[in-house]
Amino acid sequence: MNKSKRIKNPKVTAATPKKKRINTKLIIISSSILVVLLVAALLFDQLYEKSILKINGDKYRMSDLTYYFYSIESQYDYYDQMFGGQYWDMSYDETSGVTMRDVAKQEAIEAALYNEILYREAVSEGYSLTEDEKKSVSDNVDNLLNQQLPEKVIKKNNFTKAYLTDIVEKTTLVARFRQDKIDSLDIDDEGIKAGIKYEDYRQYDIEYLTIPTTKTDDEGNSVEMTAEEKAAAYEKISALLDKAKVTEDWSTLVPEDEEELTYHTDYFVENDTNFSDEFKGMMMEMGNGQISDVYEAEDGYYIVRMVNNLSYESYDNAVSKAISDAESEGMNELYQEIKAKYDVTINNSAVRSLSMGNITLVK
Repeated sequence: MNKSKRIKNPKVTAATPKKKRINTKLIIISSSILVVLLVAALLFDQLYEKSILKINGDKYRMSDLTYYFYSIESQYDYYDQMFGGQYWDMSYDETSGVTMRDVAKQEAIEAALYNEILYREAVSEGYSLTEDEKKSVSDNVDNLLNQQLPEKVIKKNNFTKAYLTDIVEKTTLVARFRQDKIDSLDIDDEGIKAGIKYEDYRQYDIEYLTIPTTKTDDEGNSVEMTAEEKAAAYEKISALLDKAKVTEDWSTLVPEDEEELTYHTDYFVENDTNFSDEFKGMMMEMGNGQISDVYEAEDGYYIVRMVNNLSYESYDNAVSKAISDAESEGMNELYQEIKAKYDVTINNSAVRSLSMGNITLVK
């Protein structure tokens, strides 16, 4: 018979390691090493920041080109907000898969090259800032730092006064250099003007009172009003006809609390207008100062006054645009000639890693 005693419910205890004293000296050394590594990493990034492009061997890193990228990103971001955050990735060319983000990136690179190359060329030709231009640069930089640029954008992109001064000095000198080159181009302004017919751009300046004869249904569709509603609209605008004939300022004819009847100033060119041919034809027959009777158009009733049936505004704008286009074309050809004199290298690997919309903007 086994006389050994059975031990009931034996207590199992996990082995407890002996407590060791913390070596504070080791912690201090480790922390110091970590700090050194972090500082080294930051210095490495600064010293070995990838160049985006080179001009005659001189490297331009993102820190040199930040403002160019910010200018383009800001413009495209405005459209992105208008398109509900979809603009950046909208297709520009479905065949190649190029998006607006890609187009913006190329635009930023080209803007940087354009300014930097023309600045070099201007300096090589003896250009320098005048005292007035230096004052203008200083004022513009102060305006950028104190009014135009958000504080968060300034901090994120390190837009120091020195950096912005350098950029604005370059763009200011380039602007004068560019204009001088344009002025030296053989562009026949009068010949361009002679090639544009006034009859094609004759502008008719008008003002009118109107009240709609259409309304929007529950599904958002435009539908014609009932006969009763149209009659009420006609009666309301007709009541103003006699007053309109003796009133100089038509904007005073519409009460502030009026929600249907409105006053507008407008203009049209015969071949470029949203007015129907019949409505347009009626107005083109009017003399200056003449006031129409109540006219029923497709979308409402109108009372029209012809302000100027021989306006040159659209014609002058067309001439100015044609001359400006000729100047831009001539300057672009000259720029390509100037650019060919410089050794330009673009770091495609670095450029591919850039995602426009995420470089300089603060979300």
